[in-house]
Amino acid sequence: MNFFSSFLIGITILFGISAQMLLLDIRIKDLKKTQRIFFGVGNLLVLAVNMALSLILPPDQHMKIYVLVIHVPIFLIFWITTKTAAIKVVFALFTAVFMIYPANVVLTIISKTAKWLYPTGFYISYIAVCAVMLTIIYRFFKPNFNYLNKNFNGISFLKLCLLPLTYNISNYWLGMYNFTAAISTEVFSLRILIFIITLTAYILILDIAKSTREKEVLQGVKMVLSLQLESANQQLSALEATQEQSAIYRHDMRHHFALIGGYLAAGDSQKAEEYVRSAQADIDEITPHRYCKNNTVNLILSSCAAKAKTNGVALSVEADLPQSLSLSETELCTLLSNGLENAIMAAAQVADDQFRKVRISCQTHKDNLLIFIENSFTGEVAMENGLPQSRREGHGFGVKSMAMIAEKYNGYCSFEAKGELFTLRIVLPLDK
Repeated sequence: MNFFSSFLIGITILFGISAQMLLLDIRIKDLKKTQRIFFGVGNLLVLAVNMALSLILPPDQHMKIYVLVIHVPIFLIFWITTKTAAIKVVFALFTAVFMIYPANVVLTIISKTAKWLYPTGFYISYIAVCAVMLTIIYRFFKPNFNYLNKNFNGISFLKLCLLPLTYNISNYWLGMYNFTAAISTEVFSLRILIFIITLTAYILILDIAKSTREKEVLQGVKMVLSLQLESANQQLSALEATQEQSAIYRHDMRHHFALIGGYLAAGDSQKAEEYVRSAQADIDEITPHRYCKNNTVNLILSSCAAKAKTNGVALSVEADLPQSLSLSETELCTLLSNGLENAIMAAAQVADDQFRKVRISCQTHKDNLLIFIENSFTGEVAMENGLPQSRREGHGFGVKSMAMIAEKYNGYCSFEAKGELFTLRIVLPLDK
């Protein structure tokens, strides 16, 4: 029996350590060498000492000193290693103790109804339930618990600790560490009831944290989108100013012709040629290329074509869009400008200038706006939730803005890095 208890103690301690690591978001690789050594050796010592004590002492006696020989040392190890606030470590420890209870419930039920499974069936059942609980912690508890850990102060955690503390006090009162009393039917039923009540409270607290976290994320994305649209407005204004400048230049063409005529009349054909070339270069620089019927798209594509040329990137454009679209000009600018600028910057990093290429196709098909952008790139693209992640601080908002616009119109926005080509596909339903 002592060997059986020793094994269960070992599994319980390993579960508690793993659960706390998940709840406090502790990764061994992120710790310094001395911290890793202290953390590993300290926890192994706690494990070895308590497995040995369970072989020497009767279960009831070991249970009486359980807090002193397991909880306190593990608390100190986590607190010293991670330098996390003590009250947060306490809350994670209490939560880990709380989450092991389903494994104890299953073990108690099996010990009463299927004694013939002893000991292998008992071991397998206990380990299986512990694995399930760790999965639940990882999938549902960890994200919101991490949010609490980063955004709540010590006083808030002190209040939160009242929940698991009340649970532990109730279990002490019911004889949690009295082995004989703990397996009695009456105490067993009361402990299950207390567990359900406490679990409900945990779910409510974490659900509130989740709602708060999602609200803050949405506010952040909304702010980012607002900044992007403001930037798009400014960019459109600049492009429109360039177009106006081009119109003025064309309006003043008669003056240019008069000057050229004067050079020719004076017999100075060389100056006339030089002036024609200069005027032609000025006109080409400020005149948007006409890719399609949509003036806004022509302005954006012309601007991006100039950026591509400056960065030594070959830009191929295929555009067939009507004069007007149901989405706003700022949203259209956000989609095309961000998509093309990201593509051009990525292609510009390719070492071989022959492979610095960007291709864009934008058209309408069956009341949908279709945008396809493909570019060469070098290195690796980090993806998270289907969106490419920028390594540069303050960047990456454009991608989120495009995804937000696609979501607004119940459309589709996908990013794919395959081989040496990165592809952006956008499909937006248009109002008829």
